[in-house]
Amino acid sequence: MIDLRGPWLFNNGQNSGYLDFPYLVLERDEKHYFRKYRGFAISRDVFEYAIDRNFQYYEVHYVPVMRVYIFNLPDFRTGYKVMFSGEIQYILQTDRAFKEFQVERFSPRHIPEYREVSP
Repeated sequence: MIDLRGPWLFNNGQNSGYLDFPYLVLERDEKHYFRKYRGFAISRDVFEYAIDRNFQYYEVHYVPVMRVYIFNLPDFRTGYKVMFSGEIQYILQTDRAFKEFQVERFSPRHIPEYREVSP
């Protein structure tokens, strides 16, 4: 069940990131990285919710390495489809991100003026 609290999006009570149109932004750690598929997942319910509201991008803040990956949200339809934690997940490999960069800190909200640092 999708629940919206301010800009925060929850799926079955779990925080699924925040909405900053046209971005769905999530902070993830190593347990959210699918090593087998070399990428990140989005649940089908969250994906459909965001697509139905015309969101275009899926931005992952990968905490362990302070890296940002930005994907075209519709591309997840062409990724891997798996059942995980009782729900269907779409997974896209990190090399499918159209933008990837290091940061010194993550902004609590999406802002286009990230201070990028060299890899």
